[in-house]
Amino acid sequence: MDEHMKRRLDKQKKLFKQLGISLDALSIHEKEFTNKLRGYDAEEVDSFLDDVIKDYERFYATISDLMDKWQEQQILIRDLKSGVRPGTEKPSIDPAALEEVVARLEADMALLKKRIRPDQNYYID
Repeated sequence: MDEHMKRRLDKQKKLFKQLGISLDALSIHEKEFTNKLRGYDAEEVDSFLDDVIKDYERFYATISDLMDKWQEQQILIRDLKSGVRPGTEKPSIDPAALEEVVARLEADMALLKKRIRPDQNYYID
């Protein structure tokens, strides 16, 4: 079994344990039955257990997806309660660009003052 699959099955086992589910895909896959004289067809049992494992994988994917969505909703509710509206986050402003704009505005303001009143004695800076 590759490492990715092992991590995935470990996460599945942990989640199912939290939910009180005793079986997971790996434990179903690794289950061994003893053979008796008049027992079930081993291939038929294995085929059935493979179907059960596929269902468990779908259950896990669905539960994980729903838990992620639930967490997103909890964050949204928390933000709404604290007064933060979704999508109204302030855009980030580059301090260097802001300084450049302010310097340009100050220079424009100085030019306007000279055009309106060339004599500096009539107004206060």
